[in-house]
Amino acid sequence: MKLILFSGDHPRHLFVNKSVLEFFDEVFIVIMQREELLSEPPSDLCDYDKQLFKLHFENRYSVELSAYGSLNAHEVFKGFSSIFIKPNELNSKLVADKVKEFNADFCFIFGVDLILDPVINVLPKDKINLHLGLSPWYKGGATLFWPFYHLEPQFCGSTFHQITRQADAGEIIHQCVPELLSGDNIHDVGARCVVKARDDLKKILMHWKSERGFKGVFQKTSGRNWRGVDFHASQLRVIYDLYQDKIVDSYLSGALSSRKPKLISCIKQFD
Repeated sequence: MKLILFSGDHPRHLFVNKSVLEFFDEVFIVIMQREELLSEPPSDLCDYDKQLFKLHFENRYSVELSAYGSLNAHEVFKGFSSIFIKPNELNSKLVADKVKEFNADFCFIFGVDLILDPVINVLPKDKINLHLGLSPWYKGGATLFWPFYHLEPQFCGSTFHQITRQADAGEIIHQCVPELLSGDNIHDVGARCVVKARDDLKKILMHWKSERGFKGVFQKTSGRNWRGVDFHASQLRVIYDLYQDKIVDSYLSGALSSRKPKLISCIKQFD
């Protein structure tokens, strides 16, 4: 069986995507360059928000390094047919031609921008994206941050779905959330979301190899599509000033909303 894999080059993407390779006989990988993991805070922030910005992303870097290790795309995908691209090349004729020529049976996507024409037209029937966020509540970007900002860490999770031309809007195949533990900070939960998704992905692939398809669930509401412009460093004050990054402890103590997401799964191993 042949796999076309679209991967970002951040450690979280490599951590998950390297586990997919063993399920297929032939693999072709499109690796998209992502933004720097540790970027400088925007220049228009006040000094205090610059400090929060740096604290937040330095903490994320440290937690993810511990969770995933130091991974490099050239090493992880060494020995596999692949191309490295920049974001503006993702939906190019070059990529479309490569995908069409490879003629894969299955497509898995984690860590790249929205796939559109002409590439989406030449992908196989099953083209599954891993979205770090629970659709339809949290679609788009920073979707492991917004549940904490809204004081509902129980809505930090992952959605496996068929891709469409709209972001995170396709049929849902499977959703999962990590266990929330006393003492967790925002990045502990985010990293455990990725680990849980990686573990569940193996069962999803076993289901596909057995059934040769999925019976997904259409999303009934449009939900909320979070954009990059929705985030401002001042919002980090909720996490670090009001709650000292102990929102999970507040939730577990019963001090926050007990509302829980209704997760979807169409995979036999999770029945």
